[in-house]
Amino acid sequence: MKKEENQRSSKSEEKINIQRLLKKRWVVPALYLIAAAGVLSSVFFLQGQDESALPEDNMEVTEGEQGTNPYGENAIEVTSSQEIVRMPVEEEANVTVVGQFYDVNASEEEQQEALVYYNNTYFQNKGIDLAHVEGEAFSVVASLSGTVLRAEKDELLGYVVEISHDDGVVTHYHSLGSLAVEEGATVQQGDVLGEAGRSIYNEDAGIHVHFEIRQDGVAINPNDIFQQPIDAIKDAASKEEEDQPAEEAPAEGEQPAEGDENEADATDDEGEQPEEGLPMEDESTENTQE
Repeated sequence: MKKEENQRSSKSEEKINIQRLLKKRWVVPALYLIAAAGVLSSVFFLQGQDESALPEDNMEVTEGEQGTNPYGENAIEVTSSQEIVRMPVEEEANVTVVGQFYDVNASEEEQQEALVYYNNTYFQNKGIDLAHVEGEAFSVVASLSGTVLRAEKDELLGYVVEISHDDGVVTHYHSLGSLAVEEGATVQQGDVLGEAGRSIYNEDAGIHVHFEIRQDGVAINPNDIFQQPIDAIKDAASKEEEDQPAEEAPAEGEQPAEGDENEADATDDEGEQPEEGLPMEDESTENTQE
């Protein structure tokens, strides 16, 4: 009897001790953590035993064909970023603008500075002229990627390069002293086209390059387009056309206004009109006629 009573007493004490232990706050969280650790250990053990999920050693992984996805559908090509219009020189810090674009909205003083005097006639500068700060020759590079439309020597303008781009954009490089490209060649932005040189048309500029940007024949101010996407050229050309006066000066390449025989004779001697600008009457000629 005593033995049974002792056993009952022992069990009662153990039960009381367990109840006291469970009443402590840290016990239950500790039991949960122990149980979770046991479950995770079992999962890792089972994964380590299942080798079927791993690829075989001799299995080759092949890449899908370019432009397709694993489901056999053609992938959509991401549109490439547009080129940013850059100056036609390798080192922008080494050049300065010696001839500005003729802007119909500029002040009278700025317009006078954008005139080129040749053969007793003033011509509107339809581009910009760049020269080395120390008067030296320098490499002229493609402002944009494209196809060479023209690469030849011109009697008045020096060596000339014209490059065609998308959407009717053409860049012009005049007054080169040498050529490094041929007609029909494909050039990338920054490729050397030749070296800056001199021209009979604009002797006052010295060693320089004359640079133009045209959209469907409309010349725009390159200074407004540098460091902008090529799409900005179209908007600038539209604005340039809107700003043109109703009665515009004679189109590029036309003969000087009638009434000055000396100018006409001088033009015939040269054989052609320069292509870089629009002619304007010489004030001194006007005074003589009056």
